[in-house]
Formats: sequence, structure tokens, C-alpha cells
Amino acid sequence: MPEALLAGLGILIVEDEPILRRQLTAGLERLGADVTAAGTLDATRRLVAELSFDFVLLDVNLPDGKGTDLIKEKVFSQSTSVIVMTADGGSGRGDAPGRPRLPGQAVRSG
Repeated sequence: MPEALLAGLGILIVEDEPILRRQLTAGLERLGADVTAAGTLDATRRLVAELSFDFVLLDVNLPDGKGTDLIKEKVFSQSTSVIVMTADGGSGRGDAPGRPRLPGQAVRSG
């Protein structure tokens, strides 16, 4: 078993694709993290109201809205780090296909 690099960390995965959600969960659990997963904005809001997390992996496109709305709504505590991810090849800024893009910017809640 790999070294428990993430032991003691609570991570919330917000991802609507079940296979990707399971893969992320399994990988982070192998590293020792305590992982909780949600597939919708509504489920995420309920979990965050009940539990605390060190990190959130947040999908942008969810069935009931944009994951980034949770950041705008300040759903996550200021001590929670949020990584925004998407399988959508665009930057979200309406860039033309094939146009070079800058790496994503870190987003901090709070």
C-alpha cells in the first residue's frame, strides 16, 4: 500500500460522472485521505452543512448548475482549499477551438 501521504485530510469530490468520481475517490483513499463525494450542487450544500473538509475537488458543470456558483455563494469555509476542474476542453471564456490557453488560475473561497 502506498504511503499515506494524505492521512487525516478530509476531501470532498464534487463530480457528476460516476466513473470519474469513483476513480478519484479510490486514488485519494489509497493515499490515506478521508473522501466524501457528491454529484450535484444540492448534495454538496447538504454535505458542507454537516461536515468540514480540508480540500474540495469541484467540477464546473453539474446537472443542477455550475460548481463555481458554490464559491460565489461562499458555501465553503475560508480554511477549505478548492480546486476547480472540468472535462470541458474550453477555458470557460468563450475561446475559439484550438486557440492557446493560459493554465487555469487558482480559486480561493472567501
